[in-house]
Order: sequence, then C-alpha cells, then structure tokens
Amino acid sequence: MLFTQARGRAVMDLATAETVGTVSACTVAPSPARIAGLRLNTKGRGHHALDWNDVRSFGPDAVVVEEADRIRDEKAIGPDDAAHPAHDPIGKAVLTDTGLDKGTVTDVEFDELSGRISHLVTDEEQIPGDQLIGVGGYAVVVTAPQPASR
Repeated sequence: MLFTQARGRAVMDLATAETVGTVSACTVAPSPARIAGLRLNTKGRGHHALDWNDVRSFGPDAVVVEEADRIRDEKAIGPDDAAHPAHDPIGKAVLTDTGLDKGTVTDVEFDELSGRISHLVTDEEQIPGDQLIGVGGYAVVVTAPQPASR
C-alpha cells in the first residue's frame, strides 16, 4: 500500500467505537525499515502520534487502536523517539551515504499488516526499503548502490 492512500483514514478507538482522529502522516525507522508511527489530526486536540506497535489493525476504512490513551501528544515526543515528526520522510530530500542526491520522497510503500517498508518512492525512482539508513529533520539517508562487479 502507498502511504498517501492512507491519509485521511479514520482512527477508531476499539474500546468506545469512536473516531479519535485521522491519519495525516507517518514516521519511519530503519533496521528493518518500517513504519514507526502514525501522525494524527485529532478533533480539537492538535497533532498527535500513535506508535505502530499500538495499531491493532490497519483496515481499508479505518485504523483501529485498542484504547485512545495510546495516542500521544507530539509536543511530548522527544527527537530520539521514532514517532517524532522529524522522522516523517515525505517531502524530504533523499541522500546516499556517499552524498548523492536521489530526489525527494513522494510516498512510502509499505505492508499494512507488518508496517514493513518495501520502497521509498521518490520523484526519480523507487528505493528498496532495506536501503534506508535513517531519517532526520533535513533528509532521508539511504545506502549508495554498489557498482556491479565484473
């Protein structure tokens, strides 16, 4: 699934069957490359985050969380936490570990059951998820392609 297809998807509290927000963005982590968290727009409460581990299911119509108290205020999340907004890759430059510009992330292709990232989609190419090294405030860093051996 492409992450842009999940934007706007409702987030439902399983305990109350109420919608507690909508998916607005994601954060990612390397080793293995995976969705680390979902950034949410919540009614009257601003921006919040949900750790991927707290997602009970990621369905075609809604994301289900066990309880709404699993949702955290983004202001309380430190920069070292994979759910921090700085780890949102979409719109960031992609640089290799050798300094080569690979474009800008336009989407993230992932498995909605496991959260595993299969590809980072840029305006130039699709980069395999296993090449993800890290995401920071400025850029996404991936391993440089190895030259073909002769």
